[in-house]
Amino acid sequence: PALILMSFWGVGQAVVIYLAAMQDVPESLYEAAELDGVSPWGRFIHVTVPMISPMILFTVITAIIGAWQVFAVPYIMTGGGPDRATYFYTMYLYDKAFLLGPEMGYASAMAWIQLLIIMFFTALVFLASRRLVFYRAG
Repeated sequence: PALILMSFWGVGQAVVIYLAAMQDVPESLYEAAELDGVSPWGRFIHVTVPMISPMILFTVITAIIGAWQVFAVPYIMTGGGPDRATYFYTMYLYDKAFLLGPEMGYASAMAWIQLLIIMFFTALVFLASRRLVFYRAG
């Protein structure tokens, strides 16, 4: 539970990004939707979300990268315990590189595999974004 609570520490960054993106949405779009009789929830779904979708894409990609690279908080708080319940891939990589051996070549190969996995999931998100992200012209 403590690691889950600590993970909320990074929510503030996303909130600032979303607030900045929402301030960039033209007020005229909200006014036009209101004149068309769109409900507040409908304005959020059909105006706000498409206009901030590039920032949603950015936060999703940074969250994927951050999730694959989680290290400091669990390492400091639990050291991988109890019984390796919080022993993440990056902790094993660190142990291989500096503590268990050290086996720098093995750890380097692990880091390259991690990079390829992150690139794969990032590419999947970018492929999905072709249909889901709205880029306004001009």
